[in-house]
Amino acid sequence: MTVRESAIVVGGGIIGCSIAYELTKRGFAVTLLDKGGLNEEASTAAAGMLGAHVEIHHDGPFYELCKESQRMYRPWTEELYELTGISPQYTPEGIVRAALTEDDELELRGRLPWIGCSWLSADEIRALEPALSPNVRGGLYFESDHQIHPLHLARSLQAALQLSGCRVMPWMPALGVIRENGRVCGVRCPQGPLYADRVIVTAGAWGGELLEGAGLKLPLFPVKGQCFAVRPASLPIRKTAFTQGCYIIPRQDGTLTIGATQLEVGFDKQPTAAGIAAVYAKAEALLPCVKEAAFLKTWAGLRPGTPDGLPYIGGVAGAPGLIVATGHYRNGILLAPVTAKLIGQLASGETPSTDLAPYTPERVHAAQA
Repeated sequence: MTVRESAIVVGGGIIGCSIAYELTKRGFAVTLLDKGGLNEEASTAAAGMLGAHVEIHHDGPFYELCKESQRMYRPWTEELYELTGISPQYTPEGIVRAALTEDDELELRGRLPWIGCSWLSADEIRALEPALSPNVRGGLYFESDHQIHPLHLARSLQAALQLSGCRVMPWMPALGVIRENGRVCGVRCPQGPLYADRVIVTAGAWGGELLEGAGLKLPLFPVKGQCFAVRPASLPIRKTAFTQGCYIIPRQDGTLTIGATQLEVGFDKQPTAAGIAAVYAKAEALLPCVKEAAFLKTWAGLRPGTPDGLPYIGGVAGAPGLIVATGHYRNGILLAPVTAKLIGQLASGETPSTDLAPYTPERVHAAQA
């Protein structure tokens, strides 16, 4: 009888669920833990933009990683839909990135040498989306920057985990890692220890304390993103509209998702009137008719930030058996399929298909040295 390798994934957001799903496909016996319910933190507070081009401000390895994950998204979500019958609501409409100020226009024009698209005049931007403000100065159109609905993606992934035999344990916090003979081999939980061949920490902004117990002090901090939703009489835009500090996403249910703040206020998730007002002012400047829409709700999530803006993806030299996948900040939804693939390769002892040097947790120790 062949004994399957086992893995514990700590953190039940989109990244953790995606990794757990990938590992089950690779034959691992997987246990997924979360301190609360699955996908109740940053993942389902996210907007769901697959903005490999609009979100990245300079060329380099991270831009290439985002584009790779973007290319994976449609077949990945189609696979989930076929397996579960639950659509992640992949919407293949692009993003119109409009400039409303001179400084924003200069920043966007500075991307032209490497971004792979041309500058559009104000008239050309409004030809794409006529409801945008007459004050638009021009901008860029990212045709391949699509979107999914995070809530529906979460439901689809959770159903896929159940169908694939993953052991899911919500409301089960990991209190610390277990090390034996120099190797990480499990986690301590309130109901007792759990053991596995691999431990993958994907706990977002909450992962720092757990990793510190493994001898890895990674700078991780929460960044509050506050969004709100409105329902117009009819959708005024088909594509996502994006300007500096604000995005407006049309949903398949006829609503608009509008966001988002970027506030370092600790672990405070409480939405505020000031946050709503600041984002609303930018949204109305971009899409004036939003003021006529019915207000539905507001919410906030805590994105896991890192000092250099890059995620931590990789193993830890001083803690064999431990793998880290956290700190994805604004790009957790976008990077879910490629992160799952890379962690699957690492856990299986394969050479990762992408150079993980820019994302290794070890870069923190190197910088300190």
